[in-house]
Amino acid sequence: METACSCQPLSARLARRAASLTQTASSSQPCFYEEGEEQTRPELLLAESGIRVPKAAYGLSLNQMAALGLAVGEMALKLGEPSPDSLRAKAFYCGDEVPTKKRPTRMAAGTGAAPGQAPPDLPSLLLDGRICYIGMPLVPQVTELVISELLWLNYSSPEKPVYVYLHSMGSQTPDGQAVGFETEATAIIDTLNYIRPDIHTLVVGQAFGNAAMILASGKKGCRFALPHARIMTAPPRLNRSFGAAPNIMIKANELEHSTQTYVELLAKATGKEEAEVRKDVGRNRYFTPEQAIEYGIIDRIVRPQEEVAMEKKDYEGMLQKAQAQQRPRAASAGPSADSGY
Repeated sequence: METACSCQPLSARLARRAASLTQTASSSQPCFYEEGEEQTRPELLLAESGIRVPKAAYGLSLNQMAALGLAVGEMALKLGEPSPDSLRAKAFYCGDEVPTKKRPTRMAAGTGAAPGQAPPDLPSLLLDGRICYIGMPLVPQVTELVISELLWLNYSSPEKPVYVYLHSMGSQTPDGQAVGFETEATAIIDTLNYIRPDIHTLVVGQAFGNAAMILASGKKGCRFALPHARIMTAPPRLNRSFGAAPNIMIKANELEHSTQTYVELLAKATGKEEAEVRKDVGRNRYFTPEQAIEYGIIDRIVRPQEEVAMEKKDYEGMLQKAQAQQRPRAASAGPSADSGY
């Protein structure tokens, strides 16, 4: 008997198993079928035998049957098929769509300010007062902004002075780690010497390394410091590097060239001999404002009761003047006069 059962085809065994499961499921829980179907007709197709069985035959949901490999054929393909909405590009973006056109920002009503445009940012206000503020380490982005401001001020009013405020650690940290190239400072100094306006420099917090060289490169007699500012001269440095001997030698030669440039510019600004300056910049040297005056880096200390001769602007008067000039233009707007042709 066992031999006969074992020799029966797989389809026959699956048919008997499905029939017994159908009777068990029909006695344990009700089954629901679409209208027009008989209760004996199943809904799932077994690929091996081609026999239909009802949904409740295994006591599992459709997803569970698919995970166990019981739902095969078209039903299995439908279960694994993703939703069309999930394949759209919009499903992979978060938030609302960004509008491509926006109306200009306007001031709130009743504020007393002139509507029509957003207020200017702080660097723009400083630039309007011909003030160039360097408050970050000398990295390429800072150098690009500073040089752009200097060139614009030279173009707008070359006869008026430019005020450079410094609060920077230069191109390296106090512990000697390089954060930028030495050429960032030399590019700014070359631009200061290139433009026509007089350069007034003022250190408001700290001027270390190359920033001290920029401070000393201002016009003689127009280099200032606040009472508690700190100034430090430091030689150019390179971070620890590894590589082939020729590459290390190239870096060493470049470092020596940067050091020589630093010594020449600082000696020219302070009026000291290059040998003395090279000896002083062999290590970090800190200066108080009084010591910086003795060394020749700055010329004056700005006290609270004193005022630096900087340009003052009456912005209220400038606004009223601009509005007065716009009124005649608005009144004269209309049909143009006869041109005579």
